Amino acid sequence: MRRAAARLDRRRALKLLTAVGAASLPAVGFAQAQRRRVVVIGAGIIGASIAYHLARRGARVLVLEKASPGSGATQGAFAMLIATHDGGDRAFNDLYGLAVRDWRRLQGELPGIRVQWGGTCTWAPPGPAAKTLEALTRQLQGWGAPIRPLDAAELVRLTPGVVPGPFGAGSFSPEQGTLDPMQALGALQAAARRTGVEFRFPCEVTSLTTDGHTITAVHTKDGPVLGDVFVLAAGAAVPQLADHVGVKVPINLVSGTLAHSAPRPPVLGRVLNGPAGSLKQDPDGRIVFGPDYRPGANGTDTSQAYGEALLATAATVFPPFAGARLETMTLGYVPIPVDTHPIVGFCAAPANLYVALTMSGITMAPLMGRMAAAEIVGGVGEATLAPYRAARFA
Repeated sequence: MRRAAARLDRRRALKLLTAVGAASLPAVGFAQAQRRRVVVIGAGIIGASIAYHLARRGARVLVLEKASPGSGATQGAFAMLIATHDGGDRAFNDLYGLAVRDWRRLQGELPGIRVQWGGTCTWAPPGPAAKTLEALTRQLQGWGAPIRPLDAAELVRLTPGVVPGPFGAGSFSPEQGTLDPMQALGALQAAARRTGVEFRFPCEVTSLTTDGHTITAVHTKDGPVLGDVFVLAAGAAVPQLADHVGVKVPINLVSGTLAHSAPRPPVLGRVLNGPAGSLKQDPDGRIVFGPDYRPGANGTDTSQAYGEALLATAATVFPPFAGARLETMTLGYVPIPVDTHPIVGFCAAPANLYVALTMSGITMAPLMGRMAAAEIVGGVGEATLAPYRAARFA
């Protein structure tokens, strides 16, 4: 009798927990949605990751892209996989740690994704910037983040050949990595297609139609597209599309240019983040360098002359890169939520609209894809995402 009563209690508890979890999301985010049509707007790395993870859970997924996959922020991203973040509270920093670990999970699922796991060396010249870096490093260490102080001697030991210039303070983040964002996107897109995802591009979404409570269709230049759940993952276009249905998604839009060299023999296995800018060598041997990709920047120069000047500057930091030939310049516009925190989750109204917008989109892509799919298909809110709902801007 006692065993039977215990089993009954466990069943009651399970039902209660399930009810509480389901109540945290709008009614459309229930398990039956796995056989419903999910329309993802945007085929950058966030949209592709959500589509892939939705399909893995059994959803029928259509992705609509205005131009071509990755042609927005993804193609212009430096793509450092960031394991720490000092611009917020401890929970926000921990989110970055989770995100980087999810890249290792995704790489295990999709071995075609090539990640360089060499960590990041950051340093600043003597003066206020060095004092700020020291304070931030202490703060992150206090939160248990994977980071440690770095002096000039260890920087040279970790990266033979580097010429840091005047050195005031530094830090090393051993769990960080980098990748070629378009290569990773291609692997994700291919995996999504294998799982049944349909990609439609060029296909520009112009507006959303509601019946007062839910979205009934999205309108494109090729006609209306019907669905049951709609995911806005269109980067800089999200605020305008969300505004059509009364959802506020306030962002700042920053731009940055990066110089990309032709492939060279691999000699740099870490990201160098110094006063001159951010420098790396992708797994395919291409050098990537840029000083402009940071909040508040407005880098828009994609000229041959500027690109060659950037690579010349990179060679002063890492002389083995001398003589690198410029292959291409990229320009990316990155949407950053006004409070820098992700905007992700179902909206109160329309109840079948799911927003997915975040800075550090490359870093966040696997985690956001996995958790968004769990919420959309599973119908239970992810506690990790609870602080980042669009409702905070209502």
